[in-house]
Amino acid sequence: AAGVAVGRPVLYSLASYGDKGIVRMVHMLQDELMMVMRLSGTPDVASITEKHVITKNLSDHIVPLPADNLVNGTYMPLMPAARL
Repeated sequence: AAGVAVGRPVLYSLASYGDKGIVRMVHMLQDELMMVMRLSGTPDVASITEKHVITKNLSDHIVPLPADNLVNGTYMPLMPAARL
């Protein structure tokens, strides 16, 4: 990838904490990137290669969202007014 978009974290940080939120968000992204680079054995961004990126069988690596059994079992789904 030539670039990565981080639109939502920027918006959330700006809306919640202003300029200081943006600075903190950028520092958090830098910290996470450094940790992942250390864990994968890459000393700098230039040394990240295709072998470090999962490109096949992505569906095997995606974790499904947990089901909210409290909401699903407690509340009745909304019905259109015509069916009431």
